[in-house]
Amino acid sequence: MLLSLALACVEPTPDEAPDADPADTAAADTGGEDTGGDDTGGDGEGGWQFLVYLVGDNDLEDWVTHDLNELEITGSGDGVEVLVQADRIDGYSKKDGDWTGTRRYRMVGDADTKVVTSPVLEDLGELDMGAPETLAGFLDWASINYPAEHRVLIFWDHGDGWGIQAQDADADTEAAAPPPMIGSDDTSGTEMSFAEGEVAAALAASVAAHGRFDVVGFDACNMASWEVAHSLVPHARAMSAAQTTVGFEGFQYELILRYLRDNPETTPMALADEMSRGAVEVGLENTHSATDLDQLGELDDALDALAGAVLADDALKAPFFAYRRTTRGADAVWKNWYLDVGDLGAVIEAAGDPVLAPLGTTLRNSVVTAVPEPYGSEDYTYASGLTVWFDPDSEYIDMYTEGAGATWSQDTRWGELMRSYLRE
Repeated sequence: MLLSLALACVEPTPDEAPDADPADTAAADTGGEDTGGDDTGGDGEGGWQFLVYLVGDNDLEDWVTHDLNELEITGSGDGVEVLVQADRIDGYSKKDGDWTGTRRYRMVGDADTKVVTSPVLEDLGELDMGAPETLAGFLDWASINYPAEHRVLIFWDHGDGWGIQAQDADADTEAAAPPPMIGSDDTSGTEMSFAEGEVAAALAASVAAHGRFDVVGFDACNMASWEVAHSLVPHARAMSAAQTTVGFEGFQYELILRYLRDNPETTPMALADEMSRGAVEVGLENTHSATDLDQLGELDDALDALAGAVLADDALKAPFFAYRRTTRGADAVWKNWYLDVGDLGAVIEAAGDPVLAPLGTTLRNSVVTAVPEPYGSEDYTYASGLTVWFDPDSEYIDMYTEGAGATWSQDTRWGELMRSYLRE
């Protein structure tokens, strides 16, 4: 079984890191020359772009060349263009010539899993991978040089849904939970926020020009949340992500790319499902799921209806708040920020309140519509595929309810319900 990096939210120990590559095996650098417009590119009338936004400008640097090598096992070809923008930082790895800065690659297949042999199409120097314009530039470059009908975008990084930086995991309402983010660039000290609209800003021009991505995938922790999915609806047809923190296996790139080559007519959901299935069944991750973003509306309506019912009757506020104590979280440490949506529906249903119980049933069923087949390990057989945030007193409540990118609060009353629990 191949070791692939799924971006763990903890720093790897030396025993977990892959064997070091020889320092003198650096990939050839073209000196910044853009060779992306050669005749290997797509014609825009078919085929796939498989784009990896590989943010290794942090403590994951040691795994950058490891996954570049894994992407090379299958590489580009048969109508699939594997294009990577990778960033590194000094201090965590000397592999592949100990380069730092930002490079663009078209991955070319080879059997050497220790040496990155794909040519560097562009050496861009140090870029801020946490800046929306940097991601937008990568997407524009890929579409100009390798146009294709279908597109997959992978975010490779530390991920954070709502609670990784929490200071008091046992507190009900006192600890702070950061808004969903991706693209953690230590050199610049930045990341892209979903709540503040930075991810949407990065994707907007590309989607306007070329249509929605077939799949947006996260090789990162805790990104399979309703909030992230809701914010991606205008930008993608399907999402592949984990509810839980992720270890060092994650997406099985060789299998995904082989599947794409063998099934060029696959649908967005079939591909997202294959990505998620491999992460759990081969990569042995705790959870992973494929969300049909075109079917998310039922879940939006179900959460909105629940919020509306509780907001309309103060007598329901206390019992509804108590349901979160019984609901299983998709993360053992930050439970209240990663409540499993389906389990929340089951808890509400089982409580038997004449007003809320039917709404709990609807909630549970709506998750099945959006996530037909979630994958979970033995400890997560209950996981429905998406989490929802339930942390009223967070210092980020304003961003959750009023952020420029907080579409979940713009389109439903769930954020209003969270705010209604604030202590005076």
